[in-house]
Amino acid sequence: MSDSKTRPARRSTAAAKRQAVGGSQGGSNVPVVLVVAIVAVVFAFILLVTVAADAFTGGDGPAPAVPSATETPTTEQTANVPATSTTANTEQPTKTPQPTPGSDGSILVACGDIQAPVDKQHRLAADCAPNDLRQVAGGPYLRAEAAAALTEMFAAAKQEKGFELYVNSGYRSYLEQVSTYNYWVQTNGQAYADRTSARPGHSEHQLGTTADVAARGLELEAFSGTPEAAWIAANSYKYGFIVSYPDGKEAITGYAPEPWHIRYVGKDVAQQVKDSGLTLHEFLLK
Repeated sequence: MSDSKTRPARRSTAAAKRQAVGGSQGGSNVPVVLVVAIVAVVFAFILLVTVAADAFTGGDGPAPAVPSATETPTTEQTANVPATSTTANTEQPTKTPQPTPGSDGSILVACGDIQAPVDKQHRLAADCAPNDLRQVAGGPYLRAEAAAALTEMFAAAKQEKGFELYVNSGYRSYLEQVSTYNYWVQTNGQAYADRTSARPGHSEHQLGTTADVAARGLELEAFSGTPEAAWIAANSYKYGFIVSYPDGKEAITGYAPEPWHIRYVGKDVAQQVKDSGLTLHEFLLK
């Protein structure tokens, strides 16, 4: 009886051991499968990423580095850049030369020379200005020597003929001549202005030795044909003055007649001009 009771107990113990062993082996298979699965997934992911990256770069290696907006390209980066032609099949615009004093071909003359030719072919510098200007009878200014000679001539005209003469215009700066010339251009046109007014730098008034004289009570333009004008034409040389633009000489002087426009060149030179029969323009250029 004792055997029948103990054997079943042994069998139960052996079965229990087998079951325990089997259960532990079955549980150990589950982690292995999971690890294999995870490794497979990771490998597949890496492979996918590698293929995608290769496709993105074109398969020819790494993408070229792109310099930032503030980075200065190196010599190596610019060496292989082809130069852009600026002449091939492209007509370059011609630069317009900037206007400069004397671009008209005129000749610059000395500022202080009272016998210097000042006309359409000869000019004074823009900054030419006498340093010895004197006011004439409370009016416009002339250089001291010319002012004294003109005062003497006015006194003679009054004494001999009773003429009351005055200075309508004397020294005129370069900038004043700009305004004067532009006024006549705007009022009467370019052609008229070039006959009656000098361009800046080409005016005898800038010398400080030239005056426009007129008779009291008359406008300047009314001076032509008056006894005063006739007296000036016949006697001004005695005081060192010459009428620059006499009647009938426009083809020579380039200006319409101005019997009121007289220029001081000194008594000796004025006498020589008178004796030569030439215009002042011709005499100064001979």
